[in-house]
Amino acid sequence: MRGQSEFVFPGEEIGVIEELLSGEGTYEEDGVVRAAVVGTTFIDMIYRKGNVITHRRPGFTALKKAKFVYFQVEQVKEDFALGTIIGIEDKPVSSHLSAYIHISQIANKRVERIMDYLKPGDIVKAKPLGFTLPVPLTIKQPDLGVVLAKCSVCGGDMVQIDEEHLRCTVCKNVETRKLPEARRRGN
Repeated sequence: MRGQSEFVFPGEEIGVIEELLSGEGTYEEDGVVRAAVVGTTFIDMIYRKGNVITHRRPGFTALKKAKFVYFQVEQVKEDFALGTIIGIEDKPVSSHLSAYIHISQIANKRVERIMDYLKPGDIVKAKPLGFTLPVPLTIKQPDLGVVLAKCSVCGGDMVQIDEEHLRCTVCKNVETRKLPEARRRGN
């Protein structure tokens, strides 16, 4: 278990559920409590909760009530994708909010390469995990995933060919993405 006031990044282990529960700024995955945001640890020994407190605490009223957001991927790193929230539910946002998706929040199975699921330029339907900047997001649920993709070779429109593959309408390049179930059924 981590100590008090340690600086942590998203995905870093705070403790295990036998020691403490997941609190603000954290999530539980396979029995491990992990940081969901960049910040400092606060271990509440009275309620046995692991928290990560960020220094910025904006009041995202609309975001806190949102069931999902639309996120545009701008950069893909080894273990997370960075970008901006461009819509909250079906409403565009006037000031875009920075957000990220950690590799552990992509699928309910082990993800080896994030680029097999998300690429720069993708528009993703995601669920917020927290309400501090950058906003942590997840696409683990079946109804979440890439809703609009462009070809990484030529920039052409991509059309679905099966439950996780898309084909470019211009150059016929085939790519994989994490697609939402509704899109898989053709809705």
